Amino acid sequence: MARFRSHLALTVWPIVVLLLLEVARLWPALGGATEYAASSPESWLSLVARSALVLAFFTAYVRGWALLRRADPDGPGPYASVGSRRLQRGAGGLAWAMVLGHLGLQWFMFLTVGPASLSHYEIFRETLSLPWVLGAYMLGFGAFGVFVSQGLPAALRAMGYAERPETSRWLAVGCTFLTAIMLMLAVNILSHFATGRAYWFSSEPPSSSPNDGRDSAP
Repeated sequence: MARFRSHLALTVWPIVVLLLLEVARLWPALGGATEYAASSPESWLSLVARSALVLAFFTAYVRGWALLRRADPDGPGPYASVGSRRLQRGAGGLAWAMVLGHLGLQWFMFLTVGPASLSHYEIFRETLSLPWVLGAYMLGFGAFGVFVSQGLPAALRAMGYAERPETSRWLAVGCTFLTAIMLMLAVNILSHFATGRAYWFSSEPPSSSPNDGRDSAP
């Protein structure tokens, strides 16, 4: 497993970090547009920094799969089977498509209205009210769940944890549980923007429709 450590480190950890950073950045939106604008001020510098980080991590992801092809071109590698490896590759591709699409939406908002946090909040709500956009995000989150729930325990085993079969099974269960928590936090934010109602940890009353509160933005 040690020979696959670089592949797992380059493919699994970066996308987990990106999701957690984006959840932290968007979390103040649960308090409404004003709180989001005050807690998450936008600037061209912040967008360029986020873009550079995403592109660096995507380059690492591509590099990680190239390393696996050289180390084990036809076998399962660090995964349970060849089918699991193919599933991991497909899920990773869909998850990264969501990440890059989300970054593209951020650039669209900046180019449209500039670094105006309130306007970004409203544009994001309008965009997520489109069923096909919401469906694309949900597909991306589902792919992220598959990718991380397979990759995270493999990465920890490659680091020397849970080498016994029984312990390895419990590690897989624990990593699946942690992945589910991350997805719940992300979907909670998504539900706020898409429907006007966050289901957990919202500091504002639930909205009755996606349009509630939008007139407060300039």
